[in-house]
Amino acid sequence: MATNDWDMYDYILESKDAVRNIVEHQDEIFGEALDYLEGKNIDRIYIAGSGTSYHSAFAARKLIEDKLGIEVTAVYPMEFVDNTRVFTKNVLVIGISHAGRSTSTIKALDRARELGLATIAMTAERDRPLNDHADVTTYIEIGDEFAGPKTKGFIGSIATLDVLGLMLAVRRGAITEEEKGELERKMLATTDNIPAIADAAWAWYRENAEDLKRSRRLVVLGCEGNMGAMLEGTLKIWEAVRYAVAGYELEEFMHGGYHSIDDKTYMLNLGNPGKHFERMLRMRDYFVKERGAHCFVITSEDKGHRDVDFVFPFQNEPYFSSMEYVVPLQVIARKLSLDLGIDCNIASDPDFHKKMGSYTY
Repeated sequence: MATNDWDMYDYILESKDAVRNIVEHQDEIFGEALDYLEGKNIDRIYIAGSGTSYHSAFAARKLIEDKLGIEVTAVYPMEFVDNTRVFTKNVLVIGISHAGRSTSTIKALDRARELGLATIAMTAERDRPLNDHADVTTYIEIGDEFAGPKTKGFIGSIATLDVLGLMLAVRRGAITEEEKGELERKMLATTDNIPAIADAAWAWYRENAEDLKRSRRLVVLGCEGNMGAMLEGTLKIWEAVRYAVAGYELEEFMHGGYHSIDDKTYMLNLGNPGKHFERMLRMRDYFVKERGAHCFVITSEDKGHRDVDFVFPFQNEPYFSSMEYVVPLQVIARKLSLDLGIDCNIASDPDFHKKMGSYTY
């Protein structure tokens, strides 16, 4: 299309309604997959995906694992393909690709079928190659998302995986309908906040834009329930501003990464309440005082923060934390890229996947 009547920021705002649509139409969306799994003795699940799809799997897996009482592993597709371990037959492999074209995810599903494992394709697009490489397809019903960096797709994919896991847990007798409903209410309370988070994050960005525009080296730190947000937020900013962005688990960063921090480094800390929050602030203070780093904390905690921090009353539900803490990072990605003169809605090379063979057409 010659001109865009859509924007990455608009899709962030649409995430709220996308999740509500998935919850409200779950019987229709997941009926085929649940019927397919009926009677199957599944004792392990692998969710294979790349980029945003992998990050959504990583963010969703904890709830599915806890409520089904079985091991759930988020895995890169080629890691699964190249795995030489012996699998039992009681394994479900979900291959997730928003565009439905990921060559590596297709290969993972093909490998799973060769091994005689149960397979589900999960995609936001109809009539795509992925659908032909699994026993059934479940659609991520979020509507159109034309922008290259997926925002609504990340949050909608988490919701799709989580609701499928909860419905399966009820069918297996692992949880009650009441428990499932309460978890869905908590998820909706989280995602209903997304437009307000985005608006507040944009206001915060405007206040700090002159400093952030000078950044050419950015580090994102996360822990506990925000690891999915850290992974995805790192990718979103990297995709959009197109300079070096690195993401780390808080404690892991202390084991080597700290050597590289100087007064040209910008750091975004995802400060969800919990046992690691005080440690995060301590490290933030160290880098500000001893290295001169530009440090920002994204948090709901009304303590220990500085004027430059983004403070918002997040829901902080452990299973769904990544669905809200990722939003300020998505907003930074879009607004900072605009200020840098980059249209991140459009891929830097629209033919990249054809050249690399990373998409199947």
